[in-house]
Amino acid sequence: IMLFGQKNEDDEVIIIFEGEKKNARLFRKIKEDFFWINKTKELSEIPSFFAIFSSPKISLSEIFLIPGITKKHYLISNYRQELYEIRTALQNKGLYHEEELENVDGNLFLKKFKIPDNIPAGNIEITFYEIEEGEVISVSKKNLLIEKRGITNKLELLLTQQSFFYVFILIIFSIIFSLLSNLIFRKK
Repeated sequence: IMLFGQKNEDDEVIIIFEGEKKNARLFRKIKEDFFWINKTKELSEIPSFFAIFSSPKISLSEIFLIPGITKKHYLISNYRQELYEIRTALQNKGLYHEEELENVDGNLFLKKFKIPDNIPAGNIEITFYEIEEGEVISVSKKNLLIEKRGITNKLELLLTQQSFFYVFILIIFSIIFSLLSNLIFRKK
C-alpha cells in the first residue's frame, strides 16, 4: 500500500489501520512451582490488524494524550497491562505496526507499506487524523477490503470450519506421498 498526501507544515498526521474486531485468546506462560503452564484468557472485540503511521514520528505515549484518538481505538485507549500484552502478541505475529510517514517536501508525506501475508480476510478501517497543537482538527475514514482467493484460502477456511476433515485430508496426503517416495527411491 502506498500512503501519500499533503498536510499543513505545522500540523501532524496520524493514520490508523484497524482490522475487524474478533474474539481472540491471549496465552501467557506462568511458572507454578516447578512447572511452566499456559494460562489462557478469552478476549472479545480485538482488532485482527492494527497499524499506526504518523508524521512526524509520534510515540504511543504522545498518542495517549490526544483524547480524540484514544477514545475511538481500543488498543490505544490506555496503559493497561492487558492492552500491552495484546499489542505485543499482535506485534509478534506481524499484525501490529508503529511507523513514521516520510516527509518528502515540507508538507508532503509518503510511506510504502506491505500488508502482512497472515492478515485475516475482512474489512480494514483506515482513519486519517490531522492534529494541530495536540487537538484533532479533522478526521477522515476509508475502508480497505482484504480478500483472499485460491486454494490457500479454501484450505484456511477448511481448517477453521471443519478441522477434522482438514486433518483427515492431511493424513491421506501424507500416506500417498510416503508411498510414492518409497516407490521412487526404493533400493533394488
